[in-house]
Amino acid sequence: MTGSLALPKKLIVLGIVLPLAALIGYLLAEGEFESLAVVGVLAGVLAIPLVLRWHHLMLVVSWNLSVTLFFLPGTPPPWILATMISCGLILLAKIMDRKTVLLNAPAVTWSLLALAFIVIFTMTMTGTLGIRSLGGSSYGGKKYFLILFAIVAYFGLSTLRIPSDKTNLYVAAFLIPGLSPVVSNIIYKLGPGLWFLFALFPVDSVMLQVSDDFAMDGFSSGMGRIQGLAFSSTALLGYLLARYGVRGMLDLRRPWRGLGLLTVLVVGLYGGFRSVLILNCAMIILQFFLEGLHRTRVFPMLVIGSVGVMVCVIPFARQLPLSMQRAISILPIDVSPAARMDAKGSTDWRIRMWERAWPDVPKHFWVGKGYTASASQYYLTQQATRYGMAEDFELSLISGDYHNGLLSILIPFGIFGVIAFLAFLWAGFRVLRYNFRNGSAGLKVINAFLLSSFIVRTIFFFAVFGGISGDILTLVGLVGFSLALNNGVCRKPAVAQPGGLVPGHAGL
Repeated sequence: MTGSLALPKKLIVLGIVLPLAALIGYLLAEGEFESLAVVGVLAGVLAIPLVLRWHHLMLVVSWNLSVTLFFLPGTPPPWILATMISCGLILLAKIMDRKTVLLNAPAVTWSLLALAFIVIFTMTMTGTLGIRSLGGSSYGGKKYFLILFAIVAYFGLSTLRIPSDKTNLYVAAFLIPGLSPVVSNIIYKLGPGLWFLFALFPVDSVMLQVSDDFAMDGFSSGMGRIQGLAFSSTALLGYLLARYGVRGMLDLRRPWRGLGLLTVLVVGLYGGFRSVLILNCAMIILQFFLEGLHRTRVFPMLVIGSVGVMVCVIPFARQLPLSMQRAISILPIDVSPAARMDAKGSTDWRIRMWERAWPDVPKHFWVGKGYTASASQYYLTQQATRYGMAEDFELSLISGDYHNGLLSILIPFGIFGVIAFLAFLWAGFRVLRYNFRNGSAGLKVINAFLLSSFIVRTIFFFAVFGGISGDILTLVGLVGFSLALNNGVCRKPAVAQPGGLVPGHAGL
């Protein structure tokens, strides 16, 4: 089954055409056709054929798109709305035609269902169901629904096959929208006249700029960090690696690709995140080995080139912008003391928070404490922090933002949540490994990227920085996209048919 749905004609006529004709006739008779609400409803109805055909692509596009639907309760990201539409249509198609075949990886399915059960169980047992943005009395409950909707989104993404002739389109649609965080930075720089667009584009990626320009709470780092560039660089790097691979980016016959790769890495440093530098370089290195380039003459050329870049950078490191110096402070390079101290302060802050959080692990080992806290807890903690009566990380602890992957699962959901998540990681890794080893030759580069990205982000989640409510969408997306792209799990090597064609693989 592909990304478009073929519903029975009788259902379309009875369920859409006839009610629409009756509604239009009634409105014309009553003279109410000019109502804006009515026009909106009619436009939505007329858009149904487009949704039926492109709902899967809509979900793919929205997956990494950093915007908010400000006109809906809770201002959800667009992938949640796309998930509801896509999964609803898939379920409807399955009900109408039981012969419809949906792709499936059983081990991934059961591990995610187990995780969803644990999340719902925790919500019930801890009584933390209120959500402030939906009129509740508590904060933090939105994280529950981000996890649950990410699991549902996985099924919407993975169960439909991506047409083989639209591979490049779907790869671009999946990865390029990840450039959207930098739009917020552009809006901020263009001035107050366009700041109304922040209703659509989140302001999260501009807060570092705001703190530098307005010295919020009397503090300004002076780093000049552009957060959106960091995240957008990772998205663009991912697309280049998925589209061309490391081999294609280092092709000497196309030197502009290698220059583009270097430019993406350099631009990403403007965010000032050491973690982004680690993530980007790790993705390149691992895919380099998966493509087998370490056994070719490209390997010594890459080593020499990397050493050459380092030799050129070291003498001028202190002349770089402070944000870039902060990002490369993890390397044994002489950078500005201000940049190094700012980076060290961030590390010390996390270590102090982890030292404070670890004693809570035994209390919530079997049944997690959940996410939400009352409005009074948030207010009192904010005031205590402002007047120096509490540590500056206490608010993060209350909201469940531990800046550590393991703690972000263990404390809110207990050991069973950790087990379910680890089961998903192992099952997802096996799916990606099967598809990389046995997938068709035309998908080799893309499968190498999906596998390397999954491995790097998993290690990054536990060893550097992670939070399950934010990272689970990325992880399930890599697995789900691989299933849709490869027509399921490729448990056996693809065999070329006469004419050089390679058949797809049925879901197992």
